[in-house]
Parts: sequence; C-alpha cells; structure tokens
Amino acid sequence: MRIIHLSDLHFGTEIPQLVKSLDLHIRETPADLIIVSGDFTQVGSSEEFILARDFINSFGLPAFCVPGNHDIPRYGVTERFLNPYQKYRRYVGQNLEPVFDNGAVCIAGINTARRILPHWNWAHGAINQEQLDHLRSIYDQSKAPVRICVMHHPIHKVKDQNFKTIVYGGARALEEIKTMKIDLVLTGHVHHASATSFEHEGHRTVFLSASTALSRRLRQSANGYNVITIADNKLTIDMFSYKDELFSPLETITHDITAKYKT
Repeated sequence: MRIIHLSDLHFGTEIPQLVKSLDLHIRETPADLIIVSGDFTQVGSSEEFILARDFINSFGLPAFCVPGNHDIPRYGVTERFLNPYQKYRRYVGQNLEPVFDNGAVCIAGINTARRILPHWNWAHGAINQEQLDHLRSIYDQSKAPVRICVMHHPIHKVKDQNFKTIVYGGARALEEIKTMKIDLVLTGHVHHASATSFEHEGHRTVFLSASTALSRRLRQSANGYNVITIADNKLTIDMFSYKDELFSPLETITHDITAKYKT
C-alpha cells in the first residue's frame, strides 16, 4: 500500500507553480490513498475550501482528511463559535475523525483544532481523554497489523523546529499513543519536515511531520510532502522537498514492523 501524506495546503496563500509541480509529481506516483493532516485553507473561506476540494478530488484517489486550526473561520466570529466546521464538512468531509481499515492497515484521525482555547493564541491545539478512549477502542477492535494515526498538531517535539506549539492534553496523549502501539503518527502545523521515533516496551512509534505542501508561508523547511509505502513488514517513508521548481527526494526512512512489536 502506498500513501501520499500532504499537510498545510493553505489555499489562499498557495503558489501557482507549486500547485502545478505537486500535481505532476503526485500523478507520477502510483498511490492508494491521500492523507491530508489539516489546514486546507488560510482563513476558512468557501472560496479556499473549493480550491482545496477540487485539488484533492482531481487525483481520483480516496482521501483521508482531518481539519487544522486554519480550517475554522478566522473572520466569521458567529460561525466560528456556533458552527466552526460547517464549511469543512460541506467541502471536505462530514467526519472530523475518520477511520480507514482494510484489514492490513488501520488509520484513525484525531481532530486537534478548537474554536477557542484557554490561551490568546487559538492556533494551538487540544486532545481530550474522550478522544483518546475512542482512539484506543478503534485499534482494539481492528485486526490490522499496521496502525496509523493522523492529527494536525504535533504532540511531540519536532526535531530541529523552534516553532512553539501548545497542545492541551498533548503530554498525556503522547504517553497513551505509545501504549496503543501505533506504528506511525502523521502531523503538520509547524511547516517542518521531520521524523522522530519513540520506543515503549519493545514497540517503536514514528512521528512524521510534513512541511507545508503549497503555501508561501515557510518557516525553516522548504515546501514538501511525504510518501509512505507499506510492504513486507516495513514502512518506507520518502520525504520530498521543493527546489528548482521540482519536488526532489530529501530523505528516506525505513521502519521495520515485526511480530514482536505487536505481542
């Protein structure tokens, strides 16, 4: 199985040449699924959502999506508080925490975006215990040997990234995710490509952060995205970075998934 992992499209701040280059690169990559880990838009407008929807749908592949903080309307205060995901549900998907399970791979999403937080910066995220309990029940019911979780905000310290992110409940979530024996956690938000792993009782969880795919809002990384291949008890992660009007290989990471990890 091959998965394309995109994040932080931020339509409304997209670079046209980047859109063309990414479109071409994805079409040249045989894949089974596209995962988008949030921030389809910049300000959560209908126009931006339509651009994002049309871009994702143009590939004709199943899409697994979770919202990001920018997908909650920035300027519509009434909508933000009373119906923050109205446009997301209309243009992207009804389910904010989708599940995909084909018997070989179980993928579960968590919505870390919030309409309001106990902090002046509402760009931060949160995870509550109810979400973690639901996540655990999904994996407990699945017989798939490979477990993947998708969320917008990273709950770990992203390697070589100084951008401060607060996720309320994140420390507890990090510890519980380790015990769930999740193999791969896909995140975005910080616009920085990075892979970090944690071990717990013989099992390794890889946290993979993607840079912004299309936006001019760069931080320390160039634009980029990831391709994950699952085969022969291995996860092969190919990270791509945009340079000289092309997406080129940045780094390849191989993660073994063996029987002992699941016992």
